[in-house]
Amino acid sequence: MKRKTSISVTGKLLKMIDTLPDKPARSAVIEQALILYFKDIKRLKRAKSDLETLNSLSDELNIEALDVLGYQSK
Repeated sequence: MKRKTSISVTGKLLKMIDTLPDKPARSAVIEQALILYFKDIKRLKRAKSDLETLNSLSDELNIEALDVLGYQSK
């Protein structure tokens, strides 16, 4: 369900929206921009979490990789 709200943006931003091809509604453009923004935040949080997990396991993973490489060189 959509709700009506009011936001303030610069005239420059409105002009940018108004120059888009097919003249989409301003509300639709701003809504899509916010959806993409929040998806990006979620993706960045997931990437940060993944990196933290890899970093916490890096010593163990390196030992395992050296073990595998040892088998390959035989």
